[in-house]
Amino acid sequence: MQARDTATKEIADCLKVLVPVASASLGLEHLDLDVDGGGRRGSYGPVPWVRIFSKRYAPTAQEGFYLVYLFAADGSRVYLSLMQGTSEFRAGKRRPAKNRKVIASRSAEARTLLRRTAGVSVDAENIDTIDLGAGALSSVGSESRRRIHNYEAGAVLARCYNGRLLPPGEGLFQDLIHMLPLLAYLHREPVSLDPPRLTAGRARQDVVEEADQGVARLRQGRLLDPVIRKAIEVRAEDLAEAELHKWGWEVDRVGAYNRGYDLDCRHPDGRTLHVEVKGTQSRGEEVVLTPNEVRHSQGATGCLAEHALYIASEIRISHDDGVMALDGAGRWLRPWVIQSDDLIPTEYAYRPSEPS
Repeated sequence: MQARDTATKEIADCLKVLVPVASASLGLEHLDLDVDGGGRRGSYGPVPWVRIFSKRYAPTAQEGFYLVYLFAADGSRVYLSLMQGTSEFRAGKRRPAKNRKVIASRSAEARTLLRRTAGVSVDAENIDTIDLGAGALSSVGSESRRRIHNYEAGAVLARCYNGRLLPPGEGLFQDLIHMLPLLAYLHREPVSLDPPRLTAGRARQDVVEEADQGVARLRQGRLLDPVIRKAIEVRAEDLAEAELHKWGWEVDRVGAYNRGYDLDCRHPDGRTLHVEVKGTQSRGEEVVLTPNEVRHSQGATGCLAEHALYIASEIRISHDDGVMALDGAGRWLRPWVIQSDDLIPTEYAYRPSEPS
C-alpha cells in the first residue's frame, strides 16, 4: 500500500508539471486545470486514481467532469478516462450514488454532446464498459464495491493501458493531449484550432510541439468527420450485405429513405428482414439509435418483417490513399427486440405550452 501511495503521488507530481504546459499550448488556460490523487482514504482505497480537473467546473471528485487515470484493483491495467462525479449526499455524508442508471445516462448524454462537437475524435476512442476488477475483490464492503461499479458506469470515454505493456512516455502524453480538448467540450468551453505557442526553454518547447501536433490531428479529424463517418457507414453495410448474400438474401440499401432501418432484405422462401446497421471504430458495446429506429424496431409502425441489428465494430480508417474504411468485426442481434431497460435516454424534445 505504501509503494502504491508513493507511485500515485509521483504520477500526480509529474502531471502537475506537464498539464499546465499542455493546457497553455492548447489555449485552455481558462479551464484553470489542476491535479490531485485519491481513491478514498488515500492508499487504502481499492481503486486508486489521479485526476486532472478544472478548479472552476469540478473542484471535487464528487462533481462535474474531469480526466482521470483509474487503476484497476489488481494493478493489471489503468484507464485514462473522461469521468464524472458518481457520488451523492446521503445520510449526512458523501456516498456512492445508488441509481447507477442515472450515472450511465449522464455518460451517454456526454458522449452525444461530444459526437456533435468533436465528431470523429470521439468515435476513435473506446466507449465500452471499463473493468476495474471489482469481481476479484473479496475483502471490500458493499459501499466500496458500489463505488467501483459507479466509476465504471461514469466513464464517458476510456483508453485502456495494460499495466505490463505501457506505451512510452511520449505516447502517454499524446493521449492526454488528445483528451484535454474533449474535456473542454464537456465544459462547453471554446477549443482553439490555432493554439498559442510558448517559448520559455527548449524542454518546454518540445512539449508544446507535441501538443500542437495533437491539435493538428484534432483539427483534421473534425474537418474529415463527414467523409470518415460515411466511409464507416458504407463499410459496415458492405460487411452486413456480404453475410446476408451468403445466407441467400437479396438486399436493397434503403437508409437514405429514413425508414428506420438500412437494409431491406427478401429471401426466396418469402421471408422479409429489415436490418439496422451500425458501424464504429470502438468495440461496439454501445451504439446510438434514432427515435425512428427505435420506433420501427419496437413495432410501433406495425411492420411484419423480422428485425435485426448488425454492429460492425473496430473499423479501421486508412489515409494512405484518400479516406478508406477497412477491417471490422460484425455481430448480429437477430431477432432484434429492444427492451426499454436497454435504452439510455440522452435528451428530450420539449415544447412548452403558451402561458395562460
